[in-house]
Amino acid sequence: MRAICADDEIDLLPVERVFADELFPVTQRNLVRLSEWLPWATPDYSLAQMRQFLEDRAVENATGDALTTLIRFRGTFCGTIALHRIDHANRNTSIGYWLDASHEGMGIATRACAAIVTEGFRARNLRRIEIRCATGNLRSNAVPQRLGFQEEGILRDAQFLRSGWVDLKVYGMTEPNWKPLR
Repeated sequence: MRAICADDEIDLLPVERVFADELFPVTQRNLVRLSEWLPWATPDYSLAQMRQFLEDRAVENATGDALTTLIRFRGTFCGTIALHRIDHANRNTSIGYWLDASHEGMGIATRACAAIVTEGFRARNLRRIEIRCATGNLRSNAVPQRLGFQEEGILRDAQFLRSGWVDLKVYGMTEPNWKPLR
């Protein structure tokens, strides 16, 4: 499986178990912050869990059922972004992402998201891609807004996080309306 070049600073590398030792410390230093928005980010998240996650996602990548990648900025892993389980019959999926705090504010998430959306529409023949963000996660909500996704509604009590149930804002993009960054 090939890497996706977002631009001259950012590559999206399909996950492999061998990346666990390099990615795990990034996850650990962001765990408290990530646990506010991501259900898997628990205090006991382990290297063994990360290895299993990467192995499971690599299998999905190989079968074409999903596309999970590591975001590499200037040669350093700084997060992940994925086309979650792909509904081939209806040609749609959703995107999930997280970024190391020290890499925020540089446009990395937006550029990585643009690259994976383009991959989904051009190489995976998708018709629709959506992004769901907790309504209180302003940074995450800013990504689909910057990329021209249409806000389609709010799913009430749609995800359980450590703080309790949160509403998710749904953003959608269809292939005919997509305008890549480059």
